[in-house]
Amino acid sequence: MSSSPPASSSLSLLFSMFSLACTPSFPDVTWMGDYLHVAQEATGLVCEGSNPYQDRYVARLAELLDVALDEPIRFAYIEREEIETYCFQEDFWGCYYDDRAYSIFPVLTHELAHAVADRAGWQGTRVFVEGFAEAFGSNNKTDVERVPIRDVVERFTFNLDNYYTAGLFVRFLVEDYGLENFAAFMRTTERDADFAAVSISFEAALGVPIESAFDAFDAYPTCSAWANQVASVECGQEPSPWGPDGLDITVALDCEEDTTVGPNNDEMSSSRSLEITEDGTYELAVSSTSDKTSGIRLSHCGDCREAFDEIVLADTSRTFDLSAGRYFALFVTDVGQPADVTLKLSKTP
Repeated sequence: MSSSPPASSSLSLLFSMFSLACTPSFPDVTWMGDYLHVAQEATGLVCEGSNPYQDRYVARLAELLDVALDEPIRFAYIEREEIETYCFQEDFWGCYYDDRAYSIFPVLTHELAHAVADRAGWQGTRVFVEGFAEAFGSNNKTDVERVPIRDVVERFTFNLDNYYTAGLFVRFLVEDYGLENFAAFMRTTERDADFAAVSISFEAALGVPIESAFDAFDAYPTCSAWANQVASVECGQEPSPWGPDGLDITVALDCEEDTTVGPNNDEMSSSRSLEITEDGTYELAVSSTSDKTSGIRLSHCGDCREAFDEIVLADTSRTFDLSAGRYFALFVTDVGQPADVTLKLSKTP
């Protein structure tokens, strides 16, 4: 199960061969939020909560990056056949340039991460630009391998292993050296800087040589792209209250409801935050009113050192050792049939 499509190979940096005169016009806006204007050119189904979710995402990320959005960000949901027209490559899932984001999926926060970072004045070389979008956008990339970080930084290419590793590295840098310092590095690094120039900017902003950061990153655990993401919207929600018998949450998943997001890979979803106050063993039971595939994906809100990422399907229960902290549960079902999905979590004696 996944909450959104995997992050795309992105044209986040402008290619000099494309001038403003060459780029296509942005489609007509069909939905307007406080921070996001959406143009839906594709004919595919969009659940009612998708655009509001992305609007909240943009607002939350702008808050984290301490940037005021004087104008809404523009996002276009386009047909797959139009990706080459807007993104100049036929095998991309989306792209961002000229203050416009495009996607062949109704929800793709990877490109919105680029847009907010651009508004914040972040430049950065491609590896850090894409690593940031990997770590701070919803990310369910699978079948990827962590590769040597120095190779990725020095010779970043458009392949999934490079994207995944860059995302791990950026999350590590933000957690260990601070978002403000990483932001300073991104603001003072030219997009076409070579490794020598990147090394100078890196040490000036983060306070350590980049080689030392490489060495420290070698000891950083490997976790799934999903567990590595900074789920700012999901983890920023008010935690669901516990009752005397544990945690009991029922979510109505219906594409016509404004709390339901999708469809992503033919699934619709909605998330809830929860707080584990005491280390221990917990039983998680899931049920659903639908005979379609449904379930819960429970994830820790920390980085890979605290990673927890487990799926429990409807009509089953599992027992886990959980550490105290903030988690989020993604409630998921097939898009074809509305369902009430229930999570019951209780600490075992």
